[in-house]
Amino acid sequence: MKKLFFIIPLIIIFIVLLCLKLKLSKKNFKNGEIRIFCWGQYIADGSDGSLNILEAFEKEENINVAAFNTFDSAEQMYAKLKNGNCNYDVVFSSDYMIKRLINENLIQKIDTQKLKNYENINQNFKGSVLGYDKYDEYSIPYSWGHMAITYNSKLIKLLTGIDAEKVVTGWEALFNPLLNQEVLMFINSRDSFSIAQKLLGNSLNTQNKEHILSASNVLKKQRKIVQAYVMDEMFDKMESGSALISPAYSGDIISMMKNNKDLKYCFPKQGSNIFVDAVCIPKNAKNKDNALKFIDFLCRGDVALENAMFINYSTPNKKAYEMLPNELKNNKIAYPPYEIIKKCEAHMPLTKENTALIETLWANIRN
Repeated sequence: MKKLFFIIPLIIIFIVLLCLKLKLSKKNFKNGEIRIFCWGQYIADGSDGSLNILEAFEKEENINVAAFNTFDSAEQMYAKLKNGNCNYDVVFSSDYMIKRLINENLIQKIDTQKLKNYENINQNFKGSVLGYDKYDEYSIPYSWGHMAITYNSKLIKLLTGIDAEKVVTGWEALFNPLLNQEVLMFINSRDSFSIAQKLLGNSLNTQNKEHILSASNVLKKQRKIVQAYVMDEMFDKMESGSALISPAYSGDIISMMKNNKDLKYCFPKQGSNIFVDAVCIPKNAKNKDNALKFIDFLCRGDVALENAMFINYSTPNKKAYEMLPNELKNNKIAYPPYEIIKKCEAHMPLTKENTALIETLWANIRN
C-alpha cells in the first residue's frame, strides 16, 4: 500500500506533463499540418552540416509535418495513389509518371500565382518543354539529372584482369558474364527497360511491342548475373565494394564517389535518359494551402541550394544554381556538357497497354 501511495502520484504527474506537452505541441503548429510522400534521402535532413528542411519549414510556417514517408520507385508511389492507400498533400514524382497521374486524375492543378518563388524555376526543365506536363499546370520541377553507370575500377580490374575503363564503356557492361553476381540493376521497370532498349539501339520511348519483348528477353538473360535489384540499397553495396557495377542517377553517382575513391563514372556510349523529378499535389489532398506553402518554400533559392547540395542532383532553380560553389557548377556529372545532353532522351508516357505489358514482363523477370 505504501508503494502504491508513492507510485500513484507519480503516474498522475506523468499524465499531466504528457497532456501539457501535447497541448503545447499543438499550439506550436497553429497553421495545421502537411503530409509528404517523397523519394528516400531526397530532402536535406540536417546531416552532414545541411539544413533540416522539414524542421525549418515547421518553424517558419507553424505547420506540422505530420507525416514524411518515402518510396523506392515511381511505380510504388503510383500504386499508393491509385489504390487510395495514402493520405498525402505533397508527392514527388518522376517526369514520365506525372503524365500518367494527370491522365488518371490522381493529381490536381497547382495555382502558380500563389507561388512567389516560382519564377526561380528554369523554363528548360518544365513539363511544357520536356513534354510531361503540357501547360505546366500540375508539377513544379525539383531536380534533374541523367542516368549513367558507376563502377568500382580497382575491384573490376582485380576480378577480370582487364582495365575497368575497357570493361565499362556502355550499357553492355551490365550484362557482362565476367561480372557475374557483381551487377546491380534498378528495381523499377521503366529505367531497366530503358537501359535494355538503349542497348538494343532503340528509343527508350519505343511503343513497338516487338522492341518491348526483345528488351524483356535481354533483361531475362541478365537476371542470372544480377546480384540484386535496388534503389537506395545501391549506396551501401557500391560504397562498401559488395557490388562492383550499377546503373545510377547522376546525383547518386556523385554521392557515392565521395565515399569511395575507387568508384568511377561512365556515360554510356549508346546514350541515356535525362530526367526531371517534380513536386505535385494529390487530387484528394486535405491540406492544399499548406501544400502550396511547402512547394513555395522548396522553390526559394536558399532552400533549393540546401537540397541540391544534400542530394547532389542538379537543380532547376536559377537562384540556387547561381549560389553553387564553382566546384559543383563545373562538375561534368552534375551539369554535363551539351555533347552528353544531346545523346539523352526524356521519358515520354507509354500507352496503357504497353505500360501494363512492361509491368507484367518485369514481374516475371524479377520473380
